[in-house]
Amino acid sequence: MKIVEVKNVRKQFGSSPVLCGIDLDVEKSEVVVIMGPSGSGKSTFLRCLTNLETPDEGDIRIGPHVIRINGRVTREQKKEIREMRKKTGFVFQSFNLFPHKTALENVMEGPLTIRNLPAAEAREAAGSLLEKVGLGDRKDHYPAQLSGGQQQRVAIARALSLDPTVMLYDEPTSALDPELVREVLQVIKELALEGMTMIIVTHEMGFAKDVADRVIFMDGGVIVEQGKPEQVFDHPQHERTKRFLSSTK
Repeated sequence: MKIVEVKNVRKQFGSSPVLCGIDLDVEKSEVVVIMGPSGSGKSTFLRCLTNLETPDEGDIRIGPHVIRINGRVTREQKKEIREMRKKTGFVFQSFNLFPHKTALENVMEGPLTIRNLPAAEAREAAGSLLEKVGLGDRKDHYPAQLSGGQQQRVAIARALSLDPTVMLYDEPTSALDPELVREVLQVIKELALEGMTMIIVTHEMGFAKDVADRVIFMDGGVIVEQGKPEQVFDHPQHERTKRFLSSTK
């Protein structure tokens, strides 16, 4: 069953095209990793999926929610975008936690304000999610009292708090010191094993090999090549993919 369907998504900034007609389907429980050089359009594509960046053109479906954009976003589409965002977890490069709220309060925020859960229920659910990401003993700590890896795990728990249909990750380890990367990737791996549908933009090649069902290589605003990890990493077909992979070794 397809959870995400994307057709002909285009985006340009000024006169510079960034996405040049992206098509992508993602099945339920599939883990798709997107890689490519800086400026290839990876992060812009991810942000376009939930209209954090509004595409210039294209059709996007996540779960039952569909938006079709051709030049502008209508009032009806804005309502559909709000509903789509409720079911899409987004984890950013920077953790974007509320500095004046504890880890528990950060995770409670979405259920309280978006799902309108009673405070006691939101608190219990947030505590369970922090346990899930290995931070049950840090629930009363503020972001400034947590390491970068711990903050990113709180951000993952916060994204999970809305019971998302799909999780999107925009280079979730790029702001972390190398020794903290493993703890974040381990949480994402565990979610993959549980069957969470995920689209992950990352430069972590080893992680991509381990966790991805499908790897996509983007460059110049297009999907250059895609396939199973062993196919793309070990037997790339496109010369541009070969050059990129050789530069990362």
